[in-house]
Amino acid sequence: MDQLSLVGLQGPHGEEEQEMRLAQAAEGDLFLQRTSEGIEVKGSIRTVAALPCARCLKECIVPIVSEFKEYFILPKYAPQEEDKELLHDDLDISFLPEEGIELRDIVEEQIWLNIPLKTLCHDRCKGLCSICGADLNSGECGCDRQYSDPRFAALKSFKPNLSQGRR
Repeated sequence: MDQLSLVGLQGPHGEEEQEMRLAQAAEGDLFLQRTSEGIEVKGSIRTVAALPCARCLKECIVPIVSEFKEYFILPKYAPQEEDKELLHDDLDISFLPEEGIELRDIVEEQIWLNIPLKTLCHDRCKGLCSICGADLNSGECGCDRQYSDPRFAALKSFKPNLSQGRR
């Protein structure tokens, strides 16, 4: 079994690169083992990502930790059935590319998979004012946020009916 150290690896690149950066280089280990059908990759990755808060857009520091196992099988061992139902264990299987395994892609994938869907700077984050854009965590801005769009005025009559169980 070969071991590869990830110390100093920089973060993922892609369309979302502007919204996420690594605040600390990725660290971890990858273990590669040849099997009768291909290669098994086991690893652990640790890093810290800087992401915008989903409510106020301030930068949040989020720890990323991933323990994973992935299999790369040779194409000759691939199932020949066209319509095969995938089992949970099949989701960790990839085909071994002719040019070899790109370890950076595995690490980047694990980082992306472990980023939370909704990042918050703290649980009670109030976000931004929908009128002026002020950070409501710093205090009230004084805007009247009770404004409702006149195009939706007809929908207000539906709300009381819904709470009484009418249709």
